[in-house]
Amino acid sequence: MAANNGQLAVVVVPTLPAAYSKNRYMTVSNAPASSQVQQTGGAFTTLASSAAATDCLGLAKGAVTEIQGVGSDVAIGRWNQAMDTDGNTYTFAQGVHYAVGTPLSLSATSGALACTQLIADTVASDDSAAIGTLGTATATLDLATRSLNNLSLPINLAGTQYALTNSQSPLNGISTTGQLSVQSVVVGHDATQPLVAVGYSATLPNKEGIGGVVVLQCQ
Repeated sequence: MAANNGQLAVVVVPTLPAAYSKNRYMTVSNAPASSQVQQTGGAFTTLASSAAATDCLGLAKGAVTEIQGVGSDVAIGRWNQAMDTDGNTYTFAQGVHYAVGTPLSLSATSGALACTQLIADTVASDDSAAIGTLGTATATLDLATRSLNNLSLPINLAGTQYALTNSQSPLNGISTTGQLSVQSVVVGHDATQPLVAVGYSATLPNKEGIGGVVVLQCQ
């Protein structure tokens, strides 16, 4: 993973019952690269929002699955059937989703870019009921407001379709609308075609909590 001035952008989404997640959600556009640990095979096993030990979450044991990347710009993965350094354990349907990428500053100050899904991980379930898939996520990157607009996240969970949407979320920030929370960081190497790593978590109408990560290509 290519750092920018020793920094990496980090998004972390734990999919666990709220009582156990310990607010380990991370949305950081500039975190020390030295505080992240990436294995030879590409998996990240320590994720951190700062250099402070209390802001680090590690994989104590278990699996890192769905390891995917876009060049040296961004990598995603999910810890599951695992235990973290908080002492939480995860079934195959739960886990910690992450995206780690090269921080990117946007130079243009007007206009909009259309964003479409490049890679995504499994839609996990906090109660281990089922795992799902993300259809083709889309959004618009507004360069004037520095926001991700009209985000659409089509979810298929256990054969049921859900259409999750968020009208506007700040880039390199967090937005919660209704039962959907969206975390985003801008990554990549080309400001004219930026990538946006998005973490999402939501409570479905049946009260089941879900989460995942997706990387969008904007152009």
